[in-house]
This record gives sequence, C-alpha cells and structure tokens, in this order.
Amino acid sequence: MPALLAREVPRFQPIPRHQSAWRDIAVVVKDSVSHEALVQAIHATPTPLVRSALLYDIYKPHSPGGDIAAGERSMTVRLELLDDENTLTDERMDAVVTQVLDSLGSRLGARLRG
Repeated sequence: MPALLAREVPRFQPIPRHQSAWRDIAVVVKDSVSHEALVQAIHATPTPLVRSALLYDIYKPHSPGGDIAAGERSMTVRLELLDDENTLTDERMDAVVTQVLDSLGSRLGARLRG
C-alpha cells in the first residue's frame, strides 16, 4: 500500500483554446551532434511557444556536395508551436523558428539547410 501512495498523481492541465501549428526545419550539423543535443538546444530556446520537437529525418549524402560538407549531416525536426492565450500568426511562428535556428547555431554550430 505505501508504494501506491508514493507515486506521482497526474496534474490537471486545461485543454488549449487554440490549435497547435507545426513547422519543419532541416539543419546541417556535424556528425557528432546527437538527437538529444539537438532537442535540448531547441528546448533551451527562450520561448514558451515550442511545445515539442520531433526528429523525423537524418540525411547523410554518400559524398560531400551541395550544402553538406564532409563530416556533416542534415537533421530534420518538426516543431509543435502553441500559444494557450493567443492565435499564432505566421509572423509570430516565423519569429519563433528564427529564435530556434539562432539557438541551434550558437549552441551546436547548426545552420539552416538550403
């Protein structure tokens, strides 16, 4: 019985008044950058609007070319954006994506894939 009382009780969270929006970004990073480091850098962005980040593609070309050099790869992430109080406009979402890209650039040396 004490083990049952020791577990955490789920906290109530109201249903959001607005729908989420998603933005996909593909960034070029060094091969040494892990999924965990990428997601941590995204969540370290100083904005409350990023609710989740889901890595769904990693691309490593057979030979360097284009905007991906040797020792680099592309990682594509789907960002879920949500504001509980206000509707998200394209301008606000673009500003958040810019903040995320700046955070990834300064923390991991990432750049937007062209």
